[in-house]
Amino acid sequence: MTADRVTISLPIPAAPESVWQALTLARSAWWPGMDFEASPGAPLHETWTEDGVTRHARGVVTAVEPPLLLAFDWTEPSWSGHLSVEVRLIPDGESTEVTITEQGFQRAGTPPTLPAQHEAGWHQHLRQLSEAVQSDLRACAGRGSP
Repeated sequence: MTADRVTISLPIPAAPESVWQALTLARSAWWPGMDFEASPGAPLHETWTEDGVTRHARGVVTAVEPPLLLAFDWTEPSWSGHLSVEVRLIPDGESTEVTITEQGFQRAGTPPTLPAQHEAGWHQHLRQLSEAVQSDLRACAGRGSP
C-alpha cells in the first residue's frame, strides 16, 4: 500500500518575509524547473529531466496567504489524479520553520515508491531554499540593506 502523505520541516534562520520572497519570487535560485505566480488559480508548471527524458508536472495554485502559506495541486500525465501540497512558514524567534505536506498519493494512483522519492526531493528543495535565503541575506548585508 502506498503511503498517502509526506511531511517534512526545516528551520531557516530568517524572517518569514525573507523566506516567502525566495519561495515565491526567487525560485530560480532553489527550484529552477518550477514556474508559477503566487496567486490563487494561477497555473503551475514544473519541468525536469529524468533518465534523459524531459518530464512535466502541471497544476494550479490553490491558496496564498503571504508570508505564511502557499498551497497547490499538481499532477503528472501518468497519475490518475492530483497531489496536494501545502507549504507553511511558521515564525519561530529569529527563524522560520518551513513545513511541506504533500498528500493524495493513493487518490492520484501514483507508484508506491513515489512518496519516498518526493520526500527526498522535498528535503533537497528545502536545503536549496535555505541556501538561497541565506545567500540573499548576505548580499543584502553587503549592500548595507536590512
